[in-house]
Amino acid sequence: MQVRELSSDGEIAAAYPLARELRDRIRQETFLAEVRRQQAEGYRLYGGFDEERLVALAGVRRSHTLSRGDHLFVDDLVTAETSRGAGHGTRMLRAIAAVAEAEGVGRIYLDSRLTARGFYEGLGFTFLTAIPCWIETRALAPRREDPRIIRAGSRRASSRRRRARPS
Repeated sequence: MQVRELSSDGEIAAAYPLARELRDRIRQETFLAEVRRQQAEGYRLYGGFDEERLVALAGVRRSHTLSRGDHLFVDDLVTAETSRGAGHGTRMLRAIAAVAEAEGVGRIYLDSRLTARGFYEGLGFTFLTAIPCWIETRALAPRREDPRIIRAGSRRASSRRRRARPS
């Protein structure tokens, strides 16, 4: 399998059917724009080709967080359903690891589905105790203006900053 970064509009658009196997929320008419938006934030999309057929796809981004330090995060990793079990996912991750090593990044992180845990453990990934979760913002945001919440740029926040500065 040959791995290369997908950069042209045509290459990215052609990856849509495979990306859709992993991400059911994406739509063909917005896929290219979504990838381009992520690329503006450092996302890179790699394709794994068997002959000329796209059989694996990986979307990665370099990141730095307080909890993890400098790392490469694999946002998306999928092998075509008809090609699973042939080692393409392993080869894709080895290619991504080579990219990370070349850039001086010592760790790769990803969020795994339960069904893929054995695959990642077999490669040597360590599973952490954190469980990713999410919520719609409107379900958690205050229903009305809460005077205890100070929004950045508000007059109240600015006056507090001025008072906090030493004279």
